[in-house]
Amino acid sequence: MIENISDFILNLLPGNIFFYIYYLAFIFFLSLVLIYYFYKKAQKKPKIQKPKEITLTDLLKIVSSSKSTSKDLFFAINYFAENFSVDMNEKISFEFFKKLLNHKNRQKELFDIFHGKILPNNLKYKDKLDKIEKEALNNNKIK
Repeated sequence: MIENISDFILNLLPGNIFFYIYYLAFIFFLSLVLIYYFYKKAQKKPKIQKPKEITLTDLLKIVSSSKSTSKDLFFAINYFAENFSVDMNEKISFEFFKKLLNHKNRQKELFDIFHGKILPNNLKYKDKLDKIEKEALNNNKIK
């Protein structure tokens, strides 16, 4: 049985020695083509989308969400301190601070950042910002 199978396979292959050279050359060429194809495919970098610039309304959405964690709140206040000022949009800025300082997940460190970064950069609005802070402190206890 095994002899019949091996004889069948050998009968399919030509008996010429050049066949094996052509066969090896074909396999070599096919291997080179496949290597080149996968090399080029690996070099194609995925298109990286430019990150969306965060606006003041985006920060307001973060602090307005009841699902926001304290990390989200820290990100929002730090991002505001680095990229915005109250002068840019007073109405949204004051709303932002009201919601931030009255958020259920706020912590004492938010008030420290508020005093350390926000107030010194917005001295023109110190009275209004102090009023917002006092209202927040009177409404709830800090965690």
